Amino acid sequence: MYLGKLAEVGVGDEIFDHPHHPYSKALLSAVPVPNPLRSKSNRIHLEGDVPSPINPPSGCRFRTRCWKAQEICASTEPVLHTVSKSEVACHFPE
Repeated sequence: MYLGKLAEVGVGDEIFDHPHHPYSKALLSAVPVPNPLRSKSNRIHLEGDVPSPINPPSGCRFRTRCWKAQEICASTEPVLHTVSKSEVACHFPE
């Protein structure tokens, strides 16, 4: 969930192993790994500030911080659709 809207819904293991929404990917990349030898370079660093939940952006609420955002993301709010075993609200799921 991001700014009050569902981003991705599914079985925990499926989302942890294969996240499809960019927000899910960014969130999971921030989970600490108790292995000091593992590189932290694959963490996703989001740019900008979190938008106001009182006045959220048009279209996709995550678009202002998303590295995959396109014009459609500003004009059309994505709906949940099936991707693999998850439901994802993204115009460009991975």
